Order: sequence, then C-alpha cells, then structure tokens
Amino acid sequence: SSSSAAAADADADAPVPLVRRIELLARSHLSSPGPERDAAAALCARLLTRPGLQPALREFIVWGAASLQGSRGDGAAAVGTASFLTVGIYTTLAAIFKLGHREELLPQLVHLGPLIAAPAALLGDSSVVRRKLGIKLLQRVALVFLPPRVAAWRYTRGARSLLLNLNLGGELGALAGADAGAAPPGGKGAAAAAAGE
Repeated sequence: SSSSAAAADADADAPVPLVRRIELLARSHLSSPGPERDAAAALCARLLTRPGLQPALREFIVWGAASLQGSRGDGAAAVGTASFLTVGIYTTLAAIFKLGHREELLPQLVHLGPLIAAPAALLGDSSVVRRKLGIKLLQRVALVFLPPRVAAWRYTRGARSLLLNLNLGGELGALAGADAGAAPPGGKGAAAAAAGE
C-alpha cells in the first residue's frame, strides 16, 4: 500500500513531456474566438503528424471525436465556448488529415466512426462555419479511405550513368560544331555580318 502511494507520488512529481505540454497548451486555445484558435489548430496538426507521435495523435482524435459527438448531442445548445471549441476541433482534425500520411491516418479512422457515419447530422447544423469545416473534414477523411493511384504521366527517373552523360555531351558538342560551321540562312552577307559581331 505504501509502495503504491510512493509510486503515485513519483508519477505526480515526474515532469510532463514537452510534446504533451505543447499539445495541452494548444488544446486550451482551441476554444478561443480569435485568431489564436487557428494558430493552435495549426500547431496541433503540425505537432501530432510528426513521425513517432501516433499515440498522441490517437489520443487527440479520440478526444476530439468525443467532444464533437457531445456537441452534436447538444444540438442548438452548443453556443459560446462549446461552439468555438467545435470549430477549433474541426479545424485541427481537417489540418491533421491534410498534413498526415495515409499509412498513419488509416488506423485512426475507427475513432471517427460515429462522426463520419452520419453526415446528415452535420448538414443539419445551424452554423455555416461548422458545416463548412465538417464537410472539409469529411472530404479529407474520404481521401484517406481512397487507395493511392500513381499517375501514368508522372516523371519517371531513368538510369543515370556518368559515361552515358559524357557520351551524350560529346554527341551534342559535335552537333553544335557542325551547326556552327554551316552557313547561316541569309547567304554570304549574313555570314559576314555574323562573323563581324
């Protein structure tokens, strides 16, 4: 009993990791009505899409989905700080699904299940901003669901060889020399004028 109390005291005294402190600070500003909400959303998105932070990303998505689900349940009662928080969460999740890699985001889609399963509830929202951000989130989630497709027209890098480049350079130089020796189109007067320059 005393060892468990000592362990709890040691956990309470342990410093909070820097990533967690940054996330909590940004999360506290998601309910602000001003531009700090957008800055906090961008900070959260950039921070949580970094490699190796999948547990923090999962925890944020679970928290955000639960908060959004609770605000949907409130309906028209979602006013004031709750409304600003909803906008902040939508903004953050949309940015996460824009910046994150598909392989890291696919396992997280399970946590957004109730939100993406009923888009009709989103369309019934009275706030234009929340509707817009919710649709943006749904679009980005749908893009994560789609399999990647490699475009046939994209640039493909061929085999690179120094010897091949030198040979091509020599052939191009020979072609340029042959072109320089040929008379310019305009006769002898044009050749003399070109030589005088």
